Amino acid sequence: MVARVGLLLRALPLLLWGGLDAEPAEQVSQELREEAEAFLEKYGYLDEQVSKAPTSTQFSNAIREFQWVSQLPISGVLDRATLHQMTRPRCGVSDTNSHATWTERVLFAGRRAKTRRKKRFAKQGHKWYKQHLSYRLVNWPERLPEPVVRGAVRAAFQLWSNVSALEFWEAPATAPADIRLTFFQGDHNDGLSNAFDGPGGALAHAFLPRRGEAHFDLDERWSLSRRRGRNLFVVLAHEIGHTLGLAHSPAPRALMAPYYKRLGRDALLSWDDVLAVQNLYGKPLGGSVGTQLPGKLFTDFEAWSPHNSQVRGPETQGPKYCHSSFDTITVDGQQRLYIFQGSHFWEVAPDGNVSEPLLLQERWPGLPSNIEAAAVTLDDGDFYFFKGCPILCTGPRGAASGALLPPLPAGLEQCS
Repeated sequence: MVARVGLLLRALPLLLWGGLDAEPAEQVSQELREEAEAFLEKYGYLDEQVSKAPTSTQFSNAIREFQWVSQLPISGVLDRATLHQMTRPRCGVSDTNSHATWTERVLFAGRRAKTRRKKRFAKQGHKWYKQHLSYRLVNWPERLPEPVVRGAVRAAFQLWSNVSALEFWEAPATAPADIRLTFFQGDHNDGLSNAFDGPGGALAHAFLPRRGEAHFDLDERWSLSRRRGRNLFVVLAHEIGHTLGLAHSPAPRALMAPYYKRLGRDALLSWDDVLAVQNLYGKPLGGSVGTQLPGKLFTDFEAWSPHNSQVRGPETQGPKYCHSSFDTITVDGQQRLYIFQGSHFWEVAPDGNVSEPLLLQERWPGLPSNIEAAAVTLDDGDFYFFKGCPILCTGPRGAASGALLPPLPAGLEQCS
């Protein structure tokens, strides 16, 4: 079934917006459902055994998960918006466990969970055992000059080294390399589900450590401009994230979101991208090249030069959430993210915009610094703060008190 995923989905824009009424409703619905099932299987929303004949409940649950990851209204119904999302260009890597991985990153971001989190990633083997990694660009699109492509590759690796303890260097053509970047057409002998499908659809895919390979569809109209074609720099940076061990992210505006992201003028990396790579490899050693939001250095990529990229801009006063370790992170019912560190916190809006560092005492008078965990109830918006015993409880904007809490939300533990 997976091999058929691109056949009818390619024609979906016409079916959805122009020719939907031209076919019998039951016939089109059945064809679209079969293609949607193939898509959901390919990208990890339906189990391979289940997908042969998924029940209505299994299919609806898969649609719900896909809608959640894609930031769509969660209905469990294969509606037009969901079908249209399936036609968008994206990374060919499966979205399996992206929801669970993101939830764990948010819920267990406090200091007490760091040891558990590092052991978990190490046990999976989805990280490199060293921090100095070599790479090689095996080939490149003929219509793009080799020096320009090599510059884009260098910039894409530097994007990740800016916000982590990793360092990268380009290996000579005759020497082995940890990470290899290669352009292919169609089936290229790494599984039928990974065969490229021409322009659109899956743009590229990569493998988690320590295979060290990222593959790009040679048939795409690759460009290094933000105004035309598929921006190769953005896709390179995304696939390199996979080779470092990062899964897909459902966070708004994340570079590691599964769908193609145009090169805009905002920071290229989101808070979730930074948190994910630092979970695996730690913070930059000796400071970061980027002094503002990570990726800001490269948002005007067409003017970027590797020769002046080490020049630091003026330092801003106060803590920087993207270059710091966090005490804890939580999300409220409106999908606003709260990042806590010391005596400050940041609010990250659903669209990815980040506030300036705000004082805990101004929002929650009486709340001590360096809290260990936090949670927000979905029904009334009350905040729950954890630091030793007793647990601190506040209203949405109220003062902290030492009263013991009612039963905790699922997944949180009572302190002892």
